[in-house]
Amino acid sequence: MVSKREVEPKETRECLMCKRKCEDDKDKPSKIAKKDGAVDIDQPVEDVLHQLPPFPNPLPERHPKFGHCMPPDNPKYTGDKSVFLAGSIEMGKAVQWQKQMAATLQDLPVTLCNPRRGAWDPNVTKSAKDAAFKQQVVWELTALENASIIVFFFDANTVSPVTMMELGLWASSGKVIVCCDSRFWRAGNIHLVCERYKVPYVEKFDDLVSAAKDRFFKEGMKLD
Repeated sequence: MVSKREVEPKETRECLMCKRKCEDDKDKPSKIAKKDGAVDIDQPVEDVLHQLPPFPNPLPERHPKFGHCMPPDNPKYTGDKSVFLAGSIEMGKAVQWQKQMAATLQDLPVTLCNPRRGAWDPNVTKSAKDAAFKQQVVWELTALENASIIVFFFDANTVSPVTMMELGLWASSGKVIVCCDSRFWRAGNIHLVCERYKVPYVEKFDDLVSAAKDRFFKEGMKLD
């Protein structure tokens, strides 16, 4: 005979953000590795939804003017153009699309601004008075303003509230390109925003890369 305990469904709770039912994992250990108290957001993340193509192999030859900048250091704009990688991070839960973009674009004279720093202290409060939090946000806001183009990638396995906020801020700027998988929980909202502001919209990572390269060349980028 099967006991009542064995057939009881797992306890679920409603997510305050997306209103979906989720298993109650409050007592489960985090799967995100930590280094000296900081969360390692640069670790490999399994691409369970197959959102990214195979990593470039061999890697394209690195252009002497290519730059890959991350906080807290201020970006050094060595390239003719610059791109800000606005997209899912979620404390390291999102796939490593930023690394893939950097590897794919490294043969171009562009400066890539990547907000996904190697580690983040989870004890940092999301308060404007917190020095570390303010430094990160100001770095991102400044890099967004200075970027020639802004590429957005919405990981379908995340909620990405900050990424959606940033899209709202920059949708009408004329320098945005969006990649949003149809499985993303707010894909319809993203699609309609892009349609309203005539933002290039794709669903595949490869198409995002192609659109970014096309934009660079249309804006006068030349290979030395």
